Amino acid sequence: MTETNLRAHVGSKIPRWHFTMLRDSGRNAAIEAAIASCDVIGKTVVEIGTGAGLPAMLFAKYGARKVFTCEMDERLADVAREVTRANNLQDRIVVFAKSSRQAILDGDLPSAPDFIFTETLDCGVVGEGYGVIAEDIRHLAGPRTVVMPERVQQFGFLCTDTKAFKKNSVSTQCGFDLSPLNLFAERSYFAVNKMLHDPECISATVLFRQYDYLDPNALESVEHRIIAHSSGLCHGMTSYFDAYFGKFLVTSRDPKSHWATAFHPLREPVPVESGRHYYLRGTESGLIDLVSI
Repeated sequence: MTETNLRAHVGSKIPRWHFTMLRDSGRNAAIEAAIASCDVIGKTVVEIGTGAGLPAMLFAKYGARKVFTCEMDERLADVAREVTRANNLQDRIVVFAKSSRQAILDGDLPSAPDFIFTETLDCGVVGEGYGVIAEDIRHLAGPRTVVMPERVQQFGFLCTDTKAFKKNSVSTQCGFDLSPLNLFAERSYFAVNKMLHDPECISATVLFRQYDYLDPNALESVEHRIIAHSSGLCHGMTSYFDAYFGKFLVTSRDPKSHWATAFHPLREPVPVESGRHYYLRGTESGLIDLVSI
């Protein structure tokens, strides 16, 4: 695939966040440091989610013998192939324009590779297909396979955030009731720009969920006993994540990172009282519920 052929894809746009992600120097430095700290010389790597090919090339840079990487978006897969070719790494990086599930079914990926790498995370962790990808990782991993990230921790706090809540609902406009549209409102979570978003925190921050790709129970429903430290109207939960690549951290809590904050709306705002206990419940999709004790 040459640059001329790549231009055939122009007009079908790649999501803009790929550009901001690749310009996130903190994220890139953490991933490179994590890979450099491992003994990857002569090793076999499987990557899920190629993007433009940066992590795959970092594995090759630090000595991996072969990197097999899957990218569902055919346009990005073509870009990654051209990028690896431009950097003279095409002999050690194989890009499949398919999902990891399809690549497994087609017999493209080695079992029990030395490393499995994925950064298929969105602001609320699970929206890029965490459940399916975790199943694929468990299918491929051997007893000595190193999975990166080894764990992802999601933190959350109850918040008053009228601005965020209003982004997901509508009532009366021009004298007409438009509320039936709310049946199609987002019930799990959606991204909120940290630079434009200042939720009022009305509880302590809790470890909402811990994700481990090798744990088949990581997506079970969770329940936390939580105390409101301010009285007011709770619109939902604000969350962020920390992804641990060995001792190196990729996080969405950093205001300079390209990741947005996740806002998990309640179906309806709930009045809370300072000092009162509540149960904060969460499902595998990120949907939350708040119940007074």
